Amino acid sequence: MIKTLKKSLFIDLTYSANSFLYLLQKLPVFQDLLTDDIYKSEGLKRIIRFIMIIKDIIKSLGLKFFYFMMIYLVCEQFFPTTIVPSSCHVYFFLTITGMFINNKLLNVGKKDYFAISLFRMDATKYFRSHIFWNQFCNLFLNGLCIFVFFNFLLRVSFFLCIVLLLLSFFIRPIGELFHLQYFKKHQYFWYSHTNIYFLVLLSGIILCLLPFIHIWIPFSMIEIITIITILLGSISLYVLWNEKKMKLVYKKIFQIMDVMNQKNDKDYYKQAMVNVRDKDKKIDEKKLKNKKGYDFFNTIFFERHKEILNRSAKKYSFIIFMIYLVLGYLVVTNKSVSKDILNFYQHHIGWFVIIMYFINRGAIITQAMFFNCDHAMLTYNDYREPRNLLGIFKQRLLTVTRVNLIPALVVALGNTIILLLLGQDWILCITMMIFILSLSVFFSVHYLVIYYLLQPFNKDLEVKKFSYSFATLATYLVSYLMIDVDINAMLLSSIGIVVTVSYMILSLYLVYRLAPKTFKLN
Repeated sequence: MIKTLKKSLFIDLTYSANSFLYLLQKLPVFQDLLTDDIYKSEGLKRIIRFIMIIKDIIKSLGLKFFYFMMIYLVCEQFFPTTIVPSSCHVYFFLTITGMFINNKLLNVGKKDYFAISLFRMDATKYFRSHIFWNQFCNLFLNGLCIFVFFNFLLRVSFFLCIVLLLLSFFIRPIGELFHLQYFKKHQYFWYSHTNIYFLVLLSGIILCLLPFIHIWIPFSMIEIITIITILLGSISLYVLWNEKKMKLVYKKIFQIMDVMNQKNDKDYYKQAMVNVRDKDKKIDEKKLKNKKGYDFFNTIFFERHKEILNRSAKKYSFIIFMIYLVLGYLVVTNKSVSKDILNFYQHHIGWFVIIMYFINRGAIITQAMFFNCDHAMLTYNDYREPRNLLGIFKQRLLTVTRVNLIPALVVALGNTIILLLLGQDWILCITMMIFILSLSVFFSVHYLVIYYLLQPFNKDLEVKKFSYSFATLATYLVSYLMIDVDINAMLLSSIGIVVTVSYMILSLYLVYRLAPKTFKLN
Protein backbone atom coordinates (compact mmCIF):
# COMPACT_ATOMS: atom_id res chain seq x y z
CA MET A 1 0.00 0.00 0.00
CA ILE A 2 2.84 2.41 0.83
CA LYS A 3 4.52 1.58 -2.49
CA THR A 4 1.26 2.31 -4.30
CA LEU A 5 0.91 5.63 -2.47
CA LYS A 6 4.47 6.62 -3.42
CA LYS A 7 3.81 5.76 -7.07
CA SER A 8 0.53 7.69 -7.19
CA LEU A 9 2.11 10.75 -5.57
CA PHE A 10 5.05 10.51 -7.98
CA ILE A 11 2.61 10.41 -10.92
CA ASP A 12 0.85 13.51 -9.53
CA LEU A 13 4.12 15.40 -9.17
CA THR A 14 5.42 14.34 -12.59
CA TYR A 15 2.16 15.33 -14.25
CA SER A 16 2.27 18.72 -12.50
CA ALA A 17 5.93 19.23 -13.43
CA ASN A 18 5.33 18.40 -17.11
CA SER A 19 2.26 20.65 -17.19
CA PHE A 20 4.31 23.48 -15.72
CA LEU A 21 7.05 22.99 -18.32
CA TYR A 22 4.44 22.92 -21.07
CA LEU A 23 3.01 26.24 -19.89
CA LEU A 24 6.51 27.74 -19.80
CA GLN A 25 7.04 26.67 -23.40
CA LYS A 26 3.87 28.47 -24.43
CA LEU A 27 4.97 31.81 -22.97
CA PRO A 28 6.34 34.16 -25.69
CA VAL A 29 9.51 34.81 -23.65
CA PHE A 30 10.49 31.11 -23.57
CA GLN A 31 9.15 29.87 -26.91
CA ASP A 32 12.54 30.06 -28.62
CA LEU A 33 14.61 29.17 -25.55
CA LEU A 34 12.87 26.00 -24.36
CA THR A 35 12.73 22.95 -26.62
CA ASP A 36 11.19 19.51 -26.03
CA ASP A 37 14.52 18.39 -24.54
CA ILE A 38 13.57 20.04 -21.23
CA TYR A 39 11.25 17.08 -20.51
CA LYS A 40 14.38 14.86 -20.37
CA SER A 41 16.07 16.99 -17.73
CA GLU A 42 15.71 15.07 -14.47
CA GLY A 43 17.51 17.77 -12.50
CA LEU A 44 15.05 20.43 -13.61
CA LYS A 45 12.11 18.12 -12.93
CA ARG A 46 13.33 17.46 -9.39
CA ILE A 47 13.47 21.18 -8.70
CA ILE A 48 9.96 21.65 -10.09
CA ARG A 49 8.64 18.67 -8.08
CA PHE A 50 10.09 20.19 -4.93
CA ILE A 51 8.42 23.53 -5.77
CA MET A 52 5.11 21.72 -6.39
CA ILE A 53 5.35 19.98 -3.01
CA ILE A 54 5.95 23.29 -1.25
CA LYS A 55 3.09 24.87 -3.22
CA ASP A 56 0.67 22.07 -2.29
CA ILE A 57 1.65 22.24 1.38
CA ILE A 58 1.16 26.02 1.47
CA LYS A 59 -2.15 25.71 -0.41
CA SER A 60 -3.51 23.00 1.91
CA LEU A 61 -2.44 24.83 5.07
CA GLY A 62 -3.71 28.15 3.71
CA LEU A 63 -7.17 26.82 2.83
CA LYS A 64 -7.56 25.02 6.16
CA PHE A 65 -6.38 28.04 8.17
CA PHE A 66 -8.73 30.27 6.16
CA TYR A 67 -11.63 27.92 7.00
CA PHE A 68 -10.94 28.03 10.73
CA MET A 69 -10.15 31.74 10.66
CA MET A 70 -13.56 32.47 9.10
CA ILE A 71 -15.28 30.49 11.88
CA TYR A 72 -13.28 32.42 14.48
CA LEU A 73 -13.87 35.87 12.95
CA VAL A 74 -17.60 35.34 12.36
CA CYS A 75 -18.17 34.09 15.91
CA GLU A 76 -16.04 36.91 17.34
CA GLN A 77 -18.08 39.46 15.35
CA PHE A 78 -21.57 38.17 16.12
CA PHE A 79 -21.15 36.25 19.41
CA PRO A 80 -18.32 37.98 21.31
CA THR A 81 -19.65 37.03 24.77
CA THR A 82 -20.31 33.40 23.85
CA ILE A 83 -17.54 32.87 21.34
CA VAL A 84 -16.37 29.50 22.75
CA PRO A 85 -19.69 27.59 22.64
CA SER A 86 -20.65 29.35 19.40
CA SER A 87 -17.38 28.41 17.67
CA CYS A 88 -17.68 24.78 18.76
CA HIS A 89 -21.32 24.75 17.67
CA VAL A 90 -20.56 26.17 14.21
CA TYR A 91 -17.57 23.87 13.68
CA PHE A 92 -19.60 20.82 14.78
CA PHE A 93 -22.42 21.40 12.29
CA LEU A 94 -20.09 22.42 9.47
CA THR A 95 -18.27 19.12 10.03
CA ILE A 96 -21.56 17.21 9.89
CA THR A 97 -22.55 19.05 6.69
CA GLY A 98 -19.12 18.43 5.16
CA MET A 99 -19.67 14.69 5.58
CA PHE A 100 -22.32 14.90 2.85
CA ILE A 101 -21.00 17.59 0.51
CA ASN A 102 -17.22 17.13 0.64
CA ASN A 103 -16.31 13.94 -1.22
CA LYS A 104 -12.61 13.14 -1.80
CA LEU A 105 -12.20 9.48 -2.73
CA LEU A 106 -14.55 9.51 -5.73
CA ASN A 107 -13.50 12.97 -6.89
CA VAL A 108 -11.18 11.55 -9.55
CA GLY A 109 -9.60 13.05 -12.65
CA LYS A 110 -6.91 12.65 -15.26
CA LYS A 111 -4.13 11.73 -12.80
CA ASP A 112 -6.21 8.85 -11.43
CA TYR A 113 -6.92 7.73 -14.99
CA PHE A 114 -3.19 7.67 -15.73
CA ALA A 115 -2.44 5.62 -12.61
CA ILE A 116 -5.19 3.01 -12.97
CA SER A 117 -5.89 2.73 -16.71
CA LEU A 118 -2.52 3.56 -18.28
CA PHE A 119 -0.01 2.41 -15.66
CA ARG A 120 -2.18 -0.56 -14.61
CA MET A 121 -1.93 0.10 -10.89
CA ASP A 122 -4.10 -2.15 -8.73
CA ALA A 123 -7.37 -0.23 -8.24
CA THR A 124 -8.01 -1.67 -4.77
CA LYS A 125 -4.51 -0.85 -3.51
CA TYR A 126 -4.77 2.59 -5.14
CA PHE A 127 -8.08 3.21 -3.35
CA ARG A 128 -6.60 2.09 -0.01
CA SER A 129 -3.58 4.35 -0.45
CA HIS A 130 -5.91 7.30 -1.00
CA ILE A 131 -7.93 6.40 2.09
CA PHE A 132 -4.73 6.41 4.11
CA TRP A 133 -3.43 9.65 2.58
CA ASN A 134 -6.72 11.54 2.95
CA GLN A 135 -7.15 10.45 6.56
CA PHE A 136 -3.54 11.35 7.37
CA CYS A 137 -3.88 14.83 5.81
CA ASN A 138 -7.24 15.29 7.52
CA LEU A 139 -5.76 14.37 10.91
CA PHE A 140 -2.70 16.59 10.51
CA LEU A 141 -4.41 19.72 9.12
CA ASN A 142 -7.46 19.61 11.38
CA GLY A 143 -5.34 18.77 14.41
CA LEU A 144 -3.01 21.72 13.79
CA CYS A 145 -5.86 24.19 13.25
CA ILE A 146 -8.02 22.91 16.10
CA PHE A 147 -5.22 23.35 18.61
CA VAL A 148 -4.20 26.75 17.21
CA PHE A 149 -7.69 28.27 17.04
CA PHE A 150 -9.66 26.40 19.69
CA ASN A 151 -7.02 25.59 22.30
CA PHE A 152 -4.59 28.52 21.91
CA LEU A 153 -6.90 31.40 20.86
CA LEU A 154 -10.24 30.39 22.41
CA ARG A 155 -8.80 28.52 25.42
CA VAL A 156 -11.00 25.50 24.80
CA SER A 157 -10.00 22.57 27.01
CA PHE A 158 -7.46 20.08 25.66
CA PHE A 159 -9.97 17.26 26.12
CA LEU A 160 -12.66 18.97 24.01
CA CYS A 161 -10.07 19.70 21.28
CA ILE A 162 -9.27 15.97 21.17
CA VAL A 163 -13.00 15.24 20.92
CA LEU A 164 -13.42 17.66 17.99
CA LEU A 165 -10.36 16.18 16.27
CA LEU A 166 -11.70 12.62 16.63
CA LEU A 167 -15.07 13.79 15.32
CA SER A 168 -13.51 15.31 12.18
CA PHE A 169 -11.31 12.22 11.66
CA PHE A 170 -13.99 9.52 11.94
CA ILE A 171 -16.87 11.37 10.30
CA ARG A 172 -15.07 11.56 6.93
CA PRO A 173 -15.13 7.75 6.28
CA ILE A 174 -18.89 7.69 7.00
CA GLY A 175 -19.50 10.27 4.29
CA GLU A 176 -17.12 8.55 1.86
CA LEU A 177 -18.88 5.20 2.36
CA PHE A 178 -22.24 6.87 1.77
CA HIS A 179 -20.98 8.39 -1.51
CA LEU A 180 -19.48 5.06 -2.63
CA GLN A 181 -22.55 2.94 -1.86
CA TYR A 182 -24.87 5.45 -3.52
CA PHE A 183 -22.73 5.49 -6.65
CA LYS A 184 -22.54 1.68 -6.80
CA LYS A 185 -26.32 1.43 -6.55
CA HIS A 186 -27.39 4.27 -8.87
CA GLN A 187 -24.31 4.72 -11.12
CA TYR A 188 -24.16 8.48 -10.54
CA PHE A 189 -23.17 10.88 -7.77
CA TRP A 190 -25.87 11.75 -5.25
CA TYR A 191 -25.07 15.47 -5.34
CA SER A 192 -26.08 15.59 -9.01
CA HIS A 193 -29.56 15.94 -7.48
CA THR A 194 -29.17 19.67 -6.93
CA ASN A 195 -32.41 19.97 -4.95
CA ILE A 196 -31.31 17.38 -2.37
CA TYR A 197 -27.82 18.87 -2.25
CA PHE A 198 -29.34 22.31 -1.72
CA LEU A 199 -31.58 21.07 1.11
CA VAL A 200 -28.62 19.44 2.90
CA LEU A 201 -26.55 22.61 2.54
CA LEU A 202 -29.46 24.80 3.67
CA SER A 203 -30.08 22.60 6.71
CA GLY A 204 -26.41 22.86 7.69
CA ILE A 205 -26.48 26.66 7.38
CA ILE A 206 -29.67 26.93 9.47
CA LEU A 207 -28.19 24.74 12.21
CA CYS A 208 -25.04 26.90 12.23
CA LEU A 209 -27.23 30.00 12.78
CA LEU A 210 -28.82 28.65 15.99
CA PRO A 211 -26.50 30.74 18.26
CA PHE A 212 -28.44 33.80 17.02
CA ILE A 213 -31.38 32.57 19.11
CA HIS A 214 -29.07 31.52 21.98
CA ILE A 215 -29.11 27.81 21.22
CA TRP A 216 -25.84 25.88 21.29
CA ILE A 217 -25.19 22.18 21.14
CA PRO A 218 -23.98 21.16 24.65
CA PHE A 219 -20.41 19.93 24.98
CA SER A 220 -21.75 16.70 26.51
CA MET A 221 -23.83 16.11 23.37
CA ILE A 222 -20.75 16.67 21.18
CA GLU A 223 -18.91 14.04 23.23
CA ILE A 224 -21.76 11.50 22.92
CA ILE A 225 -22.11 12.05 19.16
CA THR A 226 -18.33 11.74 18.78
CA ILE A 227 -18.37 8.33 20.51
CA ILE A 228 -21.11 7.19 18.10
CA THR A 229 -19.13 8.67 15.19
CA ILE A 230 -15.99 6.78 16.24
CA LEU A 231 -17.92 3.49 16.18
CA LEU A 232 -19.62 4.17 12.83
CA GLY A 233 -16.44 5.68 11.37
CA SER A 234 -14.40 2.63 12.34
CA ILE A 235 -16.94 0.34 10.67
CA SER A 236 -16.96 2.58 7.59
CA LEU A 237 -13.16 2.51 7.41
CA TYR A 238 -13.22 -1.29 7.61
CA VAL A 239 -15.81 -1.53 4.82
CA LEU A 240 -13.95 0.95 2.61
CA TRP A 241 -10.64 -0.80 3.20
CA ASN A 242 -12.08 -4.17 2.19
CA GLU A 243 -13.95 -2.91 -0.90
CA LYS A 244 -13.11 -5.31 -3.75
CA LYS A 245 -14.90 -3.75 -6.73
CA MET A 246 -13.00 -0.49 -7.06
CA LYS A 247 -11.74 -1.30 -10.56
CA LEU A 248 -15.33 -1.36 -11.87
CA VAL A 249 -16.21 1.76 -9.86
CA TYR A 250 -13.25 3.72 -11.25
CA LYS A 251 -14.00 2.49 -14.79
CA LYS A 252 -17.59 3.73 -14.53
CA ILE A 253 -16.51 7.10 -13.13
CA PHE A 254 -13.95 7.57 -15.93
CA GLN A 255 -16.68 6.88 -18.48
CA ILE A 256 -19.11 9.33 -16.90
CA MET A 257 -16.58 12.12 -16.47
CA ASP A 258 -14.76 11.49 -19.79
CA VAL A 259 -11.53 12.54 -18.07
CA MET A 260 -9.28 12.45 -21.14
CA ASN A 261 -11.35 15.19 -22.81
CA GLN A 262 -10.80 17.55 -19.89
CA LYS A 263 -7.90 19.75 -18.87
CA ASN A 264 -8.94 20.04 -15.23
CA ASP A 265 -10.27 17.53 -12.70
CA LYS A 266 -13.14 19.83 -11.76
CA ASP A 267 -14.34 20.63 -15.29
CA TYR A 268 -16.97 17.88 -15.19
CA TYR A 269 -18.70 19.61 -12.28
CA LYS A 270 -18.41 23.04 -13.90
CA GLN A 271 -19.93 21.78 -17.14
CA ALA A 272 -22.71 19.94 -15.30
CA MET A 273 -23.71 23.22 -13.64
CA VAL A 274 -24.03 25.12 -16.93
CA ASN A 275 -25.28 22.39 -19.24
CA VAL A 276 -28.75 22.89 -20.78
CA ARG A 277 -31.40 20.27 -20.03
CA ASP A 278 -33.55 18.93 -22.87
CA LYS A 279 -36.77 20.21 -21.31
CA ASP A 280 -35.38 23.79 -21.35
CA LYS A 281 -34.64 23.78 -25.09
CA LYS A 282 -38.27 24.40 -26.09
CA ILE A 283 -38.97 28.10 -26.69
CA ASP A 284 -42.25 29.97 -26.97
CA GLU A 285 -42.33 31.18 -30.59
CA LYS A 286 -44.23 34.32 -29.57
CA LYS A 287 -41.06 35.60 -27.88
CA LEU A 288 -39.16 35.31 -31.17
CA LYS A 289 -41.68 37.32 -33.18
CA ASN A 290 -40.23 40.43 -34.91
CA LYS A 291 -36.72 39.52 -33.71
CA LYS A 292 -33.81 39.78 -36.16
CA GLY A 293 -30.05 39.32 -36.26
CA TYR A 294 -28.22 39.13 -32.97
CA ASP A 295 -31.36 40.21 -31.10
CA PHE A 296 -33.01 37.00 -32.37
CA PHE A 297 -29.86 35.03 -31.49
CA ASN A 298 -29.68 36.39 -27.92
CA THR A 299 -33.39 35.86 -27.31
CA ILE A 300 -33.00 32.17 -28.19
CA PHE A 301 -29.94 31.86 -25.94
CA PHE A 302 -31.51 33.47 -22.88
CA GLU A 303 -34.83 31.64 -23.27
CA ARG A 304 -33.00 28.31 -23.41
CA HIS A 305 -30.88 29.22 -20.40
CA LYS A 306 -33.56 30.64 -18.12
CA GLU A 307 -33.29 27.68 -15.77
CA ILE A 308 -29.48 27.95 -15.49
CA LEU A 309 -29.60 31.71 -15.04
CA ASN A 310 -32.36 31.69 -12.43
CA ARG A 311 -31.65 28.42 -10.61
CA SER A 312 -28.95 29.53 -8.17
CA ALA A 313 -30.45 33.03 -7.82
CA LYS A 314 -33.73 31.53 -6.59
CA LYS A 315 -31.94 29.20 -4.18
CA TYR A 316 -29.89 32.03 -2.72
CA SER A 317 -33.07 34.10 -2.41
CA PHE A 318 -34.73 31.35 -0.40
CA ILE A 319 -31.74 31.04 1.96
CA ILE A 320 -31.66 34.82 2.45
CA PHE A 321 -35.41 34.88 3.09
CA MET A 322 -35.01 32.25 5.85
CA ILE A 323 -32.16 34.23 7.42
CA TYR A 324 -34.27 37.41 7.52
CA LEU A 325 -37.15 35.46 9.08
CA VAL A 326 -34.79 34.46 11.91
CA LEU A 327 -33.48 38.02 12.25
CA GLY A 328 -37.04 39.40 12.34
CA TYR A 329 -37.97 36.95 15.08
CA LEU A 330 -34.89 37.96 17.10
CA VAL A 331 -35.65 41.68 16.73
CA VAL A 332 -39.19 41.20 18.00
CA THR A 333 -38.39 38.85 20.90
CA ASN A 334 -34.90 39.81 22.11
CA LYS A 335 -33.99 43.39 23.01
CA SER A 336 -30.26 42.76 23.48
CA VAL A 337 -30.02 41.17 20.04
CA SER A 338 -32.04 44.07 18.61
CA LYS A 339 -29.43 46.52 19.89
CA ASP A 340 -26.63 44.49 18.30
CA ILE A 341 -28.47 44.35 14.96
CA LEU A 342 -29.17 48.10 15.05
CA ASN A 343 -25.50 48.79 15.84
CA PHE A 344 -24.58 46.58 12.86
CA TYR A 345 -26.76 48.62 10.49
CA GLN A 346 -25.44 51.91 11.85
CA HIS A 347 -21.70 51.14 11.88
CA HIS A 348 -21.02 48.00 9.82
CA ILE A 349 -23.02 48.27 6.59
CA GLY A 350 -19.74 47.73 4.74
CA TRP A 351 -20.44 44.03 5.42
CA PHE A 352 -23.09 44.18 2.71
CA VAL A 353 -20.39 44.68 0.08
CA ILE A 354 -18.88 41.24 0.77
CA ILE A 355 -22.38 39.75 1.19
CA MET A 356 -23.48 41.04 -2.22
CA TYR A 357 -20.18 39.82 -3.68
CA PHE A 358 -21.00 36.24 -2.65
CA ILE A 359 -24.67 36.49 -3.61
CA ASN A 360 -23.94 37.76 -7.12
CA ARG A 361 -24.29 35.01 -9.75
CA GLY A 362 -22.18 36.73 -12.42
CA ALA A 363 -19.47 34.04 -12.40
CA ILE A 364 -21.78 31.10 -13.12
CA ILE A 365 -23.72 33.12 -15.71
CA THR A 366 -20.59 33.99 -17.69
CA GLN A 367 -19.53 30.32 -17.57
CA ALA A 368 -22.92 29.36 -19.03
CA MET A 369 -22.52 32.00 -21.75
CA PHE A 370 -19.12 30.68 -22.76
CA PHE A 371 -19.83 26.96 -22.52
CA ASN A 372 -23.16 27.02 -24.36
CA CYS A 373 -22.57 29.85 -26.82
CA ASP A 374 -19.38 31.87 -27.04
CA HIS A 375 -16.84 29.06 -27.36
CA ALA A 376 -18.50 28.18 -30.68
CA MET A 377 -19.43 31.68 -31.88
CA LEU A 378 -15.95 33.10 -31.30
CA THR A 379 -14.72 31.09 -34.28
CA TYR A 380 -16.61 33.58 -36.51
CA ASN A 381 -14.94 36.96 -37.06
CA ASP A 382 -18.29 38.71 -37.51
CA TYR A 383 -19.18 37.83 -33.91
CA ARG A 384 -16.22 39.90 -32.70
CA GLU A 385 -17.02 43.06 -34.63
CA PRO A 386 -17.08 46.08 -32.24
CA ARG A 387 -20.68 47.02 -32.97
CA ASN A 388 -21.93 43.44 -32.65
CA LEU A 389 -20.01 42.86 -29.42
CA LEU A 390 -21.37 46.04 -27.88
CA GLY A 391 -24.94 45.17 -28.85
CA ILE A 392 -24.65 41.68 -27.37
CA PHE A 393 -22.95 43.08 -24.26
CA LYS A 394 -25.86 45.51 -23.63
CA GLN A 395 -28.46 42.77 -23.94
CA ARG A 396 -26.49 40.44 -21.68
CA LEU A 397 -25.94 43.17 -19.13
CA LEU A 398 -29.70 43.68 -18.83
CA THR A 399 -30.27 39.95 -18.40
CA VAL A 400 -27.46 39.44 -15.86
CA THR A 401 -28.64 42.45 -13.87
CA ARG A 402 -32.22 41.16 -13.86
CA VAL A 403 -31.09 37.75 -12.56
CA ASN A 404 -28.92 39.24 -9.81
CA LEU A 405 -31.69 41.58 -8.72
CA ILE A 406 -33.75 38.55 -7.58
CA PRO A 407 -31.67 37.86 -4.42
CA ALA A 408 -30.75 41.57 -4.15
CA LEU A 409 -34.42 42.53 -3.82
CA VAL A 410 -34.85 39.94 -1.05
CA VAL A 411 -31.90 41.49 0.81
CA ALA A 412 -33.17 45.04 0.21
CA LEU A 413 -36.72 44.24 1.38
CA GLY A 414 -35.39 42.20 4.30
CA ASN A 415 -33.27 45.15 5.45
CA THR A 416 -36.26 47.48 5.11
CA ILE A 417 -38.48 45.28 7.29
CA ILE A 418 -35.75 44.80 9.92
CA LEU A 419 -35.04 48.55 10.07
CA LEU A 420 -38.74 49.35 10.42
CA LEU A 421 -39.04 46.79 13.24
CA LEU A 422 -36.08 48.54 14.88
CA GLY A 423 -37.98 51.84 14.71
CA GLN A 424 -35.84 53.53 12.05
CA ASP A 425 -37.21 56.15 9.65
CA TRP A 426 -38.05 55.60 5.98
CA ILE A 427 -35.08 57.67 4.77
CA LEU A 428 -32.58 55.14 6.13
CA CYS A 429 -34.68 52.26 4.75
CA ILE A 430 -34.78 53.74 1.24
CA THR A 431 -31.09 54.61 1.41
CA MET A 432 -30.19 51.04 2.36
CA MET A 433 -32.40 49.67 -0.41
CA ILE A 434 -30.74 51.87 -3.03
CA PHE A 435 -27.31 50.88 -1.72
CA ILE A 436 -28.05 47.13 -1.99
CA LEU A 437 -29.52 47.42 -5.49
CA SER A 438 -26.60 49.54 -6.70
CA LEU A 439 -24.17 46.92 -5.38
CA SER A 440 -26.06 44.22 -7.27
CA VAL A 441 -25.87 46.22 -10.50
CA PHE A 442 -22.18 47.01 -9.94
CA PHE A 443 -21.16 43.36 -9.55
CA SER A 444 -23.31 42.41 -12.55
CA VAL A 445 -21.44 44.93 -14.69
CA HIS A 446 -18.07 43.96 -13.21
CA TYR A 447 -18.29 40.21 -13.88
CA LEU A 448 -19.45 40.78 -17.44
CA VAL A 449 -16.74 43.38 -18.12
CA ILE A 450 -13.85 41.22 -16.92
CA TYR A 451 -15.31 38.30 -18.90
CA TYR A 452 -15.26 40.32 -22.12
CA LEU A 453 -11.92 42.05 -21.50
CA LEU A 454 -10.06 39.07 -20.01
CA GLN A 455 -11.91 36.09 -21.52
CA PRO A 456 -10.18 33.39 -19.44
CA PHE A 457 -11.76 30.05 -20.43
CA ASN A 458 -10.74 27.32 -22.80
CA LYS A 459 -13.32 24.95 -24.30
CA ASP A 460 -13.41 22.88 -21.07
CA LEU A 461 -14.15 25.92 -18.86
CA GLU A 462 -10.65 25.88 -17.40
CA VAL A 463 -9.39 29.34 -16.44
CA LYS A 464 -6.26 29.97 -18.51
CA LYS A 465 -5.48 33.61 -17.73
CA PHE A 466 -3.76 34.80 -14.58
CA SER A 467 -5.12 38.31 -15.18
CA TYR A 468 -8.69 37.04 -14.72
CA SER A 469 -7.78 35.20 -11.51
CA PHE A 470 -6.02 38.32 -10.26
CA ALA A 471 -9.04 40.50 -11.11
CA THR A 472 -11.45 38.22 -9.24
CA LEU A 473 -9.08 37.98 -6.27
CA ALA A 474 -8.67 41.77 -6.18
CA THR A 475 -12.47 42.14 -6.27
CA TYR A 476 -12.78 39.83 -3.29
CA LEU A 477 -10.03 41.60 -1.32
CA VAL A 478 -11.56 45.05 -1.88
CA SER A 479 -14.98 43.71 -0.88
CA TYR A 480 -13.48 42.11 2.23
CA LEU A 481 -11.69 45.30 3.25
CA MET A 482 -15.04 47.13 3.22
CA ILE A 483 -16.06 45.09 6.28
CA ASP A 484 -14.20 47.40 8.67
CA VAL A 485 -15.33 50.64 7.02
CA ASP A 486 -17.46 52.68 9.44
CA ILE A 487 -19.35 55.13 7.24
CA ASN A 488 -22.75 56.82 7.13
CA ALA A 489 -25.33 54.81 5.17
CA MET A 490 -26.44 57.85 3.17
CA LEU A 491 -22.89 58.71 2.12
CA LEU A 492 -22.02 55.10 1.24
CA SER A 493 -25.19 54.76 -0.83
CA SER A 494 -24.39 57.95 -2.73
CA ILE A 495 -20.87 56.73 -3.42
CA GLY A 496 -22.25 53.36 -4.55
CA ILE A 497 -24.66 54.93 -7.04
CA VAL A 498 -22.02 57.25 -8.52
CA VAL A 499 -19.47 54.44 -8.84
CA THR A 500 -22.01 52.07 -10.41
CA VAL A 501 -23.24 54.57 -13.03
CA SER A 502 -19.67 55.65 -13.86
CA TYR A 503 -18.51 52.05 -14.15
CA MET A 504 -21.42 51.19 -16.42
CA ILE A 505 -20.58 54.03 -18.82
CA LEU A 506 -16.87 53.13 -18.73
CA SER A 507 -17.66 49.46 -19.38
CA LEU A 508 -19.52 50.26 -22.61
CA TYR A 509 -16.53 52.23 -23.86
CA LEU A 510 -14.00 49.55 -22.87
CA VAL A 511 -16.00 46.74 -24.46
CA TYR A 512 -16.38 48.67 -27.71
CA ARG A 513 -12.67 49.57 -27.88
CA LEU A 514 -10.88 46.57 -26.36
CA ALA A 515 -13.16 43.51 -26.48
CA PRO A 516 -12.64 42.88 -30.24
CA LYS A 517 -8.97 42.20 -29.40
CA THR A 518 -9.37 40.44 -26.03
CA PHE A 519 -12.62 38.47 -26.41
CA LYS A 520 -11.23 35.37 -28.12
CA LEU A 521 -10.65 31.66 -27.65
CA ASN A 522 -7.78 30.34 -25.54
